[in-house]
Amino acid sequence: MRKTEFLERLRAALNALPEEEAKKTIAYYAEMIDDRIEDGMSEEEAVAGLGEPEAVAREILRLWASLSRQK
Repeated sequence: MRKTEFLERLRAALNALPEEEAKKTIAYYAEMIDDRIEDGMSEEEAVAGLGEPEAVAREILRLWASLSRQK
């Protein structure tokens, strides 16, 4: 999977997050992929190492909900 597809699918799966948080999260993952590529991985390898975007989003949303309840 390419970076753009990963980020698009991640963004779609993060629709329950506030817009600003979703933007920050997408930027974080975009930078992480870029860093892995700079370290010598192919784009596909860099993306594959993150897992499926929907699984990543589920974990982010779980953590977000947990933090929101603590406030």
